[in-house]
Amino acid sequence: MKVLFVNPSCLDPRVTDPDALQVPIGLYYLATGLLDQGWISGILNLAPAGPANASAKGSPKKALNLFTQSIMQEKPDIIGFSVTSPTRINAMACADKARQILPDSLIVFGGPGATFMADFLFGACPALDVIVKGEGEFSTGKLVHAAKKAKDRFGTIHQTQAIRKELAQDLDRIPGIVFRKGLNIHDTGQSELVKDLDTLSHPSRYFTYQHLSMSRGCPGRCTFCGSPKFWGTSLVRRHSPQWLFEEIKALVQKGVTHFFISDDTFTMDSDAVRQLCQKIINADLGITWNAISRVDYIDESVLGLMRRAGCIQISFGIESGAEAIKKILGKPIDNDTCVAAFDKVRAAGILPRAYFIYGSPGETDATIQESIDLMGRLGPLSTVFYMLVTFPGTALYNRALQKGWTHDGVWQKNIEDLPWWELDPDMDFEQVKRWGDRLRQAFFSNLEEFVNRITRHPDKTSASLHADFLSRLAMTFSHGEYARDNRVRNAEQIAENLFEKALQSYPCARAFQGLAMIQQKQKNFPKAMALLDKGLSHFPENKDLCVCMGVCLMNTGDFHNALTYFTPFAHDPALGQYIKICKQKTRL
Repeated sequence: MKVLFVNPSCLDPRVTDPDALQVPIGLYYLATGLLDQGWISGILNLAPAGPANASAKGSPKKALNLFTQSIMQEKPDIIGFSVTSPTRINAMACADKARQILPDSLIVFGGPGATFMADFLFGACPALDVIVKGEGEFSTGKLVHAAKKAKDRFGTIHQTQAIRKELAQDLDRIPGIVFRKGLNIHDTGQSELVKDLDTLSHPSRYFTYQHLSMSRGCPGRCTFCGSPKFWGTSLVRRHSPQWLFEEIKALVQKGVTHFFISDDTFTMDSDAVRQLCQKIINADLGITWNAISRVDYIDESVLGLMRRAGCIQISFGIESGAEAIKKILGKPIDNDTCVAAFDKVRAAGILPRAYFIYGSPGETDATIQESIDLMGRLGPLSTVFYMLVTFPGTALYNRALQKGWTHDGVWQKNIEDLPWWELDPDMDFEQVKRWGDRLRQAFFSNLEEFVNRITRHPDKTSASLHADFLSRLAMTFSHGEYARDNRVRNAEQIAENLFEKALQSYPCARAFQGLAMIQQKQKNFPKAMALLDKGLSHFPENKDLCVCMGVCLMNTGDFHNALTYFTPFAHDPALGQYIKICKQKTRL
């Protein structure tokens, strides 16, 4: 039995959420479970192929063409799509194409979009056979077994474009699915949950990826989020620290050095975080990672361990500075708690990132000002501002349905989601856009002051980590996202100040390199080389410093000495052109 899992393309281009281009971790778990049972299972990621919306720039057919080529080559028996609201259009187009090319294939949708939009999807997509609701390991395994049983017995899964009666009888006994049963749609009820996540096999046995999760579920009740309803329980289940550590270690052995831990509230279980971090530190894995959490689950004693274990950023959903708005959004956390969390994270040498939402029910100029005031107190070093959108599975969407402001038929349109302002009669786009502009302007106008709030940690044992933190942040101003954003004033000067503060704290290769590159840009090669000489006295085999020195020497015409800095790294194809030029020049 051959099973192909597909991550469809989003409808619109990604602007602030590049994670949408990655394969959902759930598909890795599902594929691993089937591979362990001997089924031939693979994953096709269509997300990087570009937007599926014909009105967007790029090729709207690219993802569909890639999918068509893949199924013609692989001829899978079962095709399972991970569906969200933004990917449903491409998923349905691919399903229709699969039905044309492989009429006997079983087409399955799963994920939050499928879980919350079952009625719509079955009506809009005639090719769809089955939806797996919520957590899918048990349901998917039983579904594949039932399909194999039918194919082994009858040679087909379908009979005249409909699921065989015998297969339907078996599907009826699988909890957690919705399927076409004759002319009707049949729901088998609540899915079966994995009680002990450690009983799941390690996806790293078969796949390489960066996104990880230690837990499933969230203790929150945010009205704009579908997480509680998707998992079907308020219980948060976790892998043991040992399980996740083994997963990280296996991926490090495959060459992965940076991870995104996507738990809704990673620091909720402080003991588990401590154990995981200590294992990473003891193994000296040399990794970095980002996490997501809530400001009311921050333990100062854990932050130091997280930093030593490689954590460089924690993102928090602040949402709003207005208590009334936070109550409506289901996140009534007081502002003082938010400020305290940001102060602790920044002091630990971890970049605190804030998510803000605007355009919420009851939003006004005054509540936006409260968010700006809170932002000023927080001093975030990175922010993401989201216009409030709603989609099936959330309390806000249900509220809009009850008020008659929308209906499920709206998903027939080429839209990824529903901005709240389109539903709320008291709002309009220009007003909401103006709020977003005010928030962004406030952040960028005060960013330099936020950076200047960073103080040296009094613990001298953390000096090297503090220097690392400062130099990483500096790079975002000299060569990263802030360097490319014209809303950031004095970016290069901010970077230079941060690099210098890093070196005042501890010798740091990245800081030496960053300062030298600023001098390179200003054509001050003697000063750049003096900085690099000092850096190489601390880090004589550092590739980045050597390459930077080689480039400086080339610019001064000293190709012979430049070659001596490039040669130890001749295996790097990126240096091939430099080495070639130096050799040509030294022969003249």
